[in-house]
Amino acid sequence: MLVFSLLIILTATLLGSITYYQFAKSSQVRTEEYQIQLANQMNQNLNRYIKEMQIISLSPLYDLEVLEILKSHQAPSEGTSFPPASERIKLWRYISSLIHMRNEIKGIHILANDGTIFSNLDSNTVMLKVFETNNDWVKKIKKADGEWVLLPLHKPNYYIQKDVSVFSVARLIRDPSTYEPLGMIKIDLKQDLINEIVSNPNSKSHIFIVDQDNQFIYPNKEDKIIEQSFLSELETIKVRNYTNIPINGTDYMMVYNQSSYSGVKTIMLTPHSTIFSEVNNVKKLIILVIFLGMLVSLLLGLILSKPLVSSIHRLRDAMDNVKKGNLAQRVIISSNDEIGQLGTGFNHMINEIDRLVSEVYKTGLREKDAEIRALQSQMNPHFLYNTLESINMLAITNGNLDVSDMVSSLGRLLRYTIDNSSKVVTLDEELAFIHSYLAIQKVRMGEELQYREEIEEGSQHVLLPKLVLQPLVENAIIHGIFKQGGHISIKVYTENQLLKIEITDNGQGVTLEQLTKLKTLIETQQSSSTEKHNGIALSNVHGRIQLLYGNQYGIKIKGQEQKGFSVSLTLPIRYRTDEADLQIFTSITP
Repeated sequence: MLVFSLLIILTATLLGSITYYQFAKSSQVRTEEYQIQLANQMNQNLNRYIKEMQIISLSPLYDLEVLEILKSHQAPSEGTSFPPASERIKLWRYISSLIHMRNEIKGIHILANDGTIFSNLDSNTVMLKVFETNNDWVKKIKKADGEWVLLPLHKPNYYIQKDVSVFSVARLIRDPSTYEPLGMIKIDLKQDLINEIVSNPNSKSHIFIVDQDNQFIYPNKEDKIIEQSFLSELETIKVRNYTNIPINGTDYMMVYNQSSYSGVKTIMLTPHSTIFSEVNNVKKLIILVIFLGMLVSLLLGLILSKPLVSSIHRLRDAMDNVKKGNLAQRVIISSNDEIGQLGTGFNHMINEIDRLVSEVYKTGLREKDAEIRALQSQMNPHFLYNTLESINMLAITNGNLDVSDMVSSLGRLLRYTIDNSSKVVTLDEELAFIHSYLAIQKVRMGEELQYREEIEEGSQHVLLPKLVLQPLVENAIIHGIFKQGGHISIKVYTENQLLKIEITDNGQGVTLEQLTKLKTLIETQQSSSTEKHNGIALSNVHGRIQLLYGNQYGIKIKGQEQKGFSVSLTLPIRYRTDEADLQIFTSITP
């Protein structure tokens, strides 16, 4: 254990030292590349948005109605007359169409030469007319002579609330025919736009954005780590993409990016302590790992061998018990290693063996019980056949053809139910049995019993368990339409590689309480002899289908009082060529 511990300590120390220095170097390089890309991406996003704003600023030049309104406000006026409501509404609608779904825009304002302001904002926010037009930003717009300009943070005099700070994209509006200035358009932008562009949860840098004259665009509040004097000296700092500079006694990595389109400069200052914080955490982690490795190495030899060997012994003893026929044997899983996985596989295997044995046994019992109920009159089949044939001949001789048809149908019923040669039949064979059964019932009920089939083409040869439809049809007659008459329909169709059979009657139906009880009895595969709808047939058919095919198949019921009752069967599609599926049925003997 001592040698084992020394090997771990030496290996961990060597690998830890190499990892630390490599990680420190790569962390600095990654940070530099990341900051350069981030600054470039910020400028690209800001330029993309500024381009959109300058395109919007061109739109008044192509709207004759806007130009006509501005032409009517050329003469400067010292009065307090405001533009008529008709003009304000037209321009308000025009400006609102430009600002739709752009929450980052504080407002779009069209300023006429006489001091009139048309804006998308109401009169409680923006003045309708200003008389001080000799501002720095106005001079800058006029100096641009029709070109778009980017205005840094400023406080426009037309806002009623005087502390509103915005940066703007603006342009002088000229008459397209005479080139005479008619006014100017000014798009005021909120700081929220820049916040969205520069927001990065993984960045701990100080970000500043200034225009080409080193006037602040972002942030709104001054940050003391960067002074205006520093901005004036920025041009003299020779940097390609980044450099390291001290500010107020703290070392920073500065990334500098200037846009060739708008002249906007993005400055990112990242403290060195932030860059190397992750490296220092790795250093502490490596020391901790070496210390823990020394402790673990002393304990591994004591605690690993005993559980490993004891798990193998438990698995071996469990296998011996199963070999003796004890299928209730299970292995207690205490770990998730290879031995634990073997134990999990062993338990799963025994569970499957136990389930299959139980399922085959239950299936045999259910099949035997179902056939016994259907074959209660099987004591002497040959005697019954001969007797029925004699009755049939006598009925034909006396001209009583209805009796002959009824006896023939009964004979077919008996042959179908007594025949033990196959426990799986085609849909055609099962429907033929239903026809014989309904022929007998029709003699009893006459025209009060109506029957209709809707069979999808090609589904006649699909296999299904014997005697699954007759109990449901009988249930519909006895509990649904026997007293008042009605019709029964059988609809067969395929859907998603499944066979769907719906048996519906328009009889007296069931109450909501009865329907709930029936659903419970079907799911639990029980029946109650005290209820009018006792659920014996439904529960029996549902149980047989699930035992033969699986729990994802079976029957579903629905109905309402005096509105009929419906049973829907879901079965997998099987044909005579599916030998593996046929063996499931033929291997079960009652």
